[in-house]
Amino acid sequence: MGLLFSAASACALFFLSLRFMKQFWAMFSSVLFAFLSTDPLVEGTAANTELFMLFPLILSQIALLFAVSENRRKIPLAILAGALTGMAMAFKQVAIFNWPLLFFSYWLFVAGPQRLSKTLYFAWWSAVGGAAIWCFIGTYFFLRHGLNDLIYHVFTHNLEYIRTTPWSVRLKYCSATLKAISRSQLVIWGFSAVGFVALCMTKRVKIFVFLAGLMITSLAGVSVSGYFFPHYFQQLLPVICLTAALGAGELEGASFWKATSVWNRRAILGVALTVLPFIVIDPFLFLYSPKEAVREIYPRDIFAEMPDLAKRMAQITRPNERVFVFGAEPELLFYARRVSATRYIFLFPLYGPYSDARARQIETADEISANKPAAALYLPDEFFFSAGSEQYFTRWSQTYLLHNFHADTYLKVDQSNIVHFIPCVPNQSSQALDELRLLGILAVRNSK
Repeated sequence: MGLLFSAASACALFFLSLRFMKQFWAMFSSVLFAFLSTDPLVEGTAANTELFMLFPLILSQIALLFAVSENRRKIPLAILAGALTGMAMAFKQVAIFNWPLLFFSYWLFVAGPQRLSKTLYFAWWSAVGGAAIWCFIGTYFFLRHGLNDLIYHVFTHNLEYIRTTPWSVRLKYCSATLKAISRSQLVIWGFSAVGFVALCMTKRVKIFVFLAGLMITSLAGVSVSGYFFPHYFQQLLPVICLTAALGAGELEGASFWKATSVWNRRAILGVALTVLPFIVIDPFLFLYSPKEAVREIYPRDIFAEMPDLAKRMAQITRPNERVFVFGAEPELLFYARRVSATRYIFLFPLYGPYSDARARQIETADEISANKPAAALYLPDEFFFSAGSEQYFTRWSQTYLLHNFHADTYLKVDQSNIVHFIPCVPNQSSQALDELRLLGILAVRNSK
């Protein structure tokens, strides 16, 4: 599904780019976007929400540009632009930054008298389109008695979430992520800067302002939470690829190499734009095994070992039994084909300086007690112990596991960061095992 949406986004980006450059470079921008969307250092091993958000977001910007130029279909196009933005917000709420961009861009491009009233008219009808999408979503949850949870998790919790990260930590996360993704995108960023400079030098002011606004709103979406996970930067790719192709198109026409044929110039520019991404992506496609690829992407985590651990989880539980994961490893549930004992398949929403954290933790503890999980994995994430995080659920979980479960498998790591699964054997003791660092424990419920 992620591949399908990425392909659709690439096609949409082609039609958006076609408004600003030649067909060849518009096509190149979409191919470059598709290529970068496969970068495992950005996407990791998951189909992240950004992949699904971008398709309706790009379409909304195309609808905006058509609304500016069309005389007869302004209302339907305004509604469509708003509805598409609403759809994008359903995938990831930061898409809301697209709305002010739509309003401003319409005011920027619209011609003739009554510019402000026309913009307000567009804003009203686009708001109608967005509201229609969210009314449908709200009604769906209301009919299933989940409206309060929708409001809390989509709005209330997210507003608290974005205020929890101090600026020093934000800068640290941002610096680390930029260092990682620059391995494949550094040259492309340079071409993007050339594109913006070219727009200034050729006095295409409106296009410059529109694309600069798109860059700013995309950056806002990337940075608002403060965590700067690599996949957040996926939402910057459309404007970066578009402006990089625009810059390449301008360099193609530069006078210093007029003697070189057009296709040779295009080939040189194309290689310059794609060589770094190819160097980064190539070993993941042709060299690494799946486990090696996962370890390369997440050197500090044990995602590669989860399928093996899940096999043991499946062996010690029945298909209709629930399991409790104290950690952030929902893939274990998927691989083992088991249902979580709590609605929180990872526990991040329970930890952090949130006003209702303790109440949510107590509610989750009651839910787990009622579901009586047959097995549990204790593999805490360091984020759970960040400053200001409520620890009621940590203490409750430790006591609950101690009184109701016994160890089945120890997860230990050696000095080479290789994970070992050590079966729990009574009276087991050896110097070799004691030298391994304990990461977590897979436990089974005590028999009655």
